[in-house]
Amino acid sequence: MSAGKFERNGKYESDVGNVYRCRPQPETRIMRLGGRFNGYPPGALTPGLGSLTLRRSARSQGVIPRYVIVRLTGPMPSVRGDYLGVGTTHKVVVFRLSSFLFYGVGTVGTYLGAACVLHYKQPEVLR
Repeated sequence: MSAGKFERNGKYESDVGNVYRCRPQPETRIMRLGGRFNGYPPGALTPGLGSLTLRRSARSQGVIPRYVIVRLTGPMPSVRGDYLGVGTTHKVVVFRLSSFLFYGVGTVGTYLGAACVLHYKQPEVLR
């Protein structure tokens, strides 16, 4: 369910400031809400940490990444697999804590080239 290949050198900043390597889908990083892109955190990876799996079950152990759910409010510029239709929702990992705090429910932006609105926020979970 990706609009492209996975990126190999992604970074995710945990709530306590650790920076993990991750492999996100390219559309995740270019989501824009309230004028702010969902970019990677600055700085180096935290030494000694492995890669973080971005799509984890709520029953997983370890760091379960924070995410938002966006609802498409406008048509997409082109057809992209499972991402069809105004009104569909998509779960998107937010790489930086500062961006997650900045984004508010109801914030408008773009995802996959389509207009969207932030519908729900889920904070990071540590188990």
